[in-house]
Amino acid sequence: SYRIALKRILRILPILLLGLGKTDSYVYVIDIKETASEIAGPEDLMGRLEFELLQTADPSTGKVPDGIYQAELKFANGIQTNARVLQDNLSFESAGPFNVGGRTRAVAFDVRNENTILAGGVSGGVWKSTDGGQSWIRKSDPENINSVTCLVQDTRPGREDIWYHGTGEIVGNSARGGGAPFRGNGIYRSVDNGETWNPIPSTQDADPNVFNSQFQYIWDIVLNPDNLIEDELIVAAFGGILRSTDGGGSWQVELGQELFNLNDTTDLNQFSASFFTSVSRGFNGYLYATLSTATGGDTDSPDAGIFLSEDGENWFDVTPFTEESQYRRIVVGHSKSDPRTSYFLVDANPIFLLTHIVTQFNPEPAQAFSLRETPNFGGDLGNFNTQGSYNMVIKVHPEDADIVYAGGTNLYRSTDGFFTGENSSWIGGYNPEGGTTTYPGHHPDQHNIIFYPSNPDKLLSASDGGLRLTQDGTSDSVVWESLNNGFVTSQFYTIAQSKEENSVVMLGGMQDNGTDILGLDGLNWKGIIGGDGAYAATTEDDLLWYVSFQNGQVLRLTLNDDFAITSFGRVDPGGLIAEAGSPVLFINPFILDPNNENRMFYAGGNQLYFNPNVVQIPGGTQNATSLGWEVVESDTILIGLVSALEVGFDSKTLYYGTSGGQLFKLNNADDQLLFDVNQITSPLFPDDAYISSIAVNPEDSEHLVVVFSNYNVPSIFESRDGGSSFADVGGNLEENPDGAGNGPSIRWAEIIPTTEGSLFAVGTSAGLYMSEDLSDNTVWTRQGSGIIGTSVVPMMDYRIADGKLAIATHGNGVFTSVIPNFKEVIPAETQEDAFRLSTPYPNPFSEETSIGFEIPEDGEVRVNIYSTKGEIIATILWAQQFAGYNEVTWQGNNAVGTTLANGIYLYTVEFGGELLSGRIILRR
Repeated sequence: SYRIALKRILRILPILLLGLGKTDSYVYVIDIKETASEIAGPEDLMGRLEFELLQTADPSTGKVPDGIYQAELKFANGIQTNARVLQDNLSFESAGPFNVGGRTRAVAFDVRNENTILAGGVSGGVWKSTDGGQSWIRKSDPENINSVTCLVQDTRPGREDIWYHGTGEIVGNSARGGGAPFRGNGIYRSVDNGETWNPIPSTQDADPNVFNSQFQYIWDIVLNPDNLIEDELIVAAFGGILRSTDGGGSWQVELGQELFNLNDTTDLNQFSASFFTSVSRGFNGYLYATLSTATGGDTDSPDAGIFLSEDGENWFDVTPFTEESQYRRIVVGHSKSDPRTSYFLVDANPIFLLTHIVTQFNPEPAQAFSLRETPNFGGDLGNFNTQGSYNMVIKVHPEDADIVYAGGTNLYRSTDGFFTGENSSWIGGYNPEGGTTTYPGHHPDQHNIIFYPSNPDKLLSASDGGLRLTQDGTSDSVVWESLNNGFVTSQFYTIAQSKEENSVVMLGGMQDNGTDILGLDGLNWKGIIGGDGAYAATTEDDLLWYVSFQNGQVLRLTLNDDFAITSFGRVDPGGLIAEAGSPVLFINPFILDPNNENRMFYAGGNQLYFNPNVVQIPGGTQNATSLGWEVVESDTILIGLVSALEVGFDSKTLYYGTSGGQLFKLNNADDQLLFDVNQITSPLFPDDAYISSIAVNPEDSEHLVVVFSNYNVPSIFESRDGGSSFADVGGNLEENPDGAGNGPSIRWAEIIPTTEGSLFAVGTSAGLYMSEDLSDNTVWTRQGSGIIGTSVVPMMDYRIADGKLAIATHGNGVFTSVIPNFKEVIPAETQEDAFRLSTPYPNPFSEETSIGFEIPEDGEVRVNIYSTKGEIIATILWAQQFAGYNEVTWQGNNAVGTTLANGIYLYTVEFGGELLSGRIILRR
């Protein structure tokens, strides 16, 4: 209602005025500097790949077990088959994002009807639209391999219902962690126009425990439309180009090495085989194949080069490089209007582009290469960037061989075949106007482009943001629109629900898609900030929102009714952390006190930080701050960084764990003067393992579950005495008692009070599991098998008010479920019955002092600093505060940050029409 809206506006107005300043026209300028999302990060804890490796690697080897993806799925299916049914009336619903797509490499039109589109999310399976992308339905089984990397239709007359898709993304996938690319499981086939999919048995010969088949990574599939007798497939797989003339029943190696049907002990990581391959068919009917010099090891591939064939059997080496050349991935685009011409985009150092013309092919190809100019617009994001061969595409306009589209992080178009730089345009990806915002309507990291048969100027773009359409890719200003209309393939790291009972609003951080929020319609998600989205939170009445992106920068936001940002301020202790010299995690935790959401705890590398009133931090800037932040003194973190935080529902206890397996308990967490930290690391815990989540029972802060996410370690521990003792409760989620084997990586845990006791939920790398009883032989049962399937579940958020559980997946969006027998837990009301001040401390002070006050109920508080002459110096707080004890920090500065002279200063605290005052002595 308007009264509620008015009340909300009045409550956030002080924050708006403090955060941004008021102009004569009352117009506020929001200029948030986002950080570009990251694929191939630097080799340290601040890089994404290193972060994921830290989470999942076997601590004893420092590596993710080979083949663990397939192995854990097989193990998970065994659990599903043997476990009893739990929560018969528990149902799950997709919460989207229905308008935000995830990483997409594969997309194709049905040759009979361009309104029928098939597309594949790299961790989201195969989807189909029959209305031109206005709606989508998932067609692949959530229980099967979801890593769709390429997709092709049999275009021969009468065979158009036959489709194939490849699996296995060897570069870029984050679901399994660094060192564990999203290994595939061969090639899948559909004979009913993409409605159902089944694997081709000959491509699934691998032992899931090891990388011992090139079919585990498929780059491209090409069909021979001229062979009307045989089902001829040519496949670019790891290490070579393979060919089958019986629909995949048997295979011959045409280029490279035969790396299938090998011994179970074979490890292809040790082979000098081409890491990147490709195969495509030109409009001249010739086949083009490329194999990289780059391998998985330290030596170059002996099979590398560019090859040409008329029939798929006889190949000619047409490589124009010297034998000393080194190159990674090569992608090829072919001209339909001039079938002689093709373009080769080569990821070398530096990246380069070649034009290739074939005039005849008898007995050998008569052909020539010429060097072209890759698009480089300068700045931080304008130059062509493949991110280590992760994002690469090149396509040629069907009616003009000189109009060429090339994609890396950005999408570029040339009108002269990239012959000159001045005829190139930046038409997608990041925004050419500057910053790390995206090109309007588009998304960074390009993987594919297809042209509409009915209009060659109209094209569809596939990227890390799903699918985008433009009606005219040749226009001076290309306009894009999203086709992510139910194409639910987004890859979440985090999720947080509104605190309001029965609210559908939630927000979450996604890989490469920033932080988005689900609006009141329960359907559409809206972007808030970019980069790689990380931890998020909201406060009571959705008054304030906290979002973060990679490497730990946290922003406090206010949003209007349309969820547009109306004010912002950076609140993380970046200033202190920079001084301490410790890195923070790529996806870095923070948490708000559930009973006073102005109090924040922050994982600051190898230290825990606390701020009693983050709403006091001025807004309108992203400069690093130290205001109000202090280090929580504790035992030394010997190994690793703070990786998990959880506060008890009574606010009196906080637990935090590290990436090196240490666990700490902060007593008196609601009163920083009485903070008391004890290390409670159990001797049962695995050494040097990553604590990814801590769950605390809302009814009992001494009851907790601690989760380790590494493979080959025991993963789930329970304590009912506040950490004095622990029990291993991994149960049937561990293949072996010591945690070794093919059990999934455990990512998150929740303890849910019910009318019958407690329900325990864990998110894993192979789906969602629940149990009603933890013991030495815990029986965990997979939930949502037909909808969540075996998707990675990195985080959940449970709402006590109405029993709603939000489940984030990495590749399959977000799901929700209401626990039917949930038990509402009501926090104890504050005992404060008066408005009073506490003695500032320290006083006198030299660096900063804390001004404490107690209020009997939630309400707006204003704190001013005055000179002894009564002149106002600064307003250091004007914001909503929560019942009970609160405090603010003053650093002896005026309103513009100028250091004041030593002397006596007065302060006032105003609440509910009352004004209390005191004095402070500044003595530097």
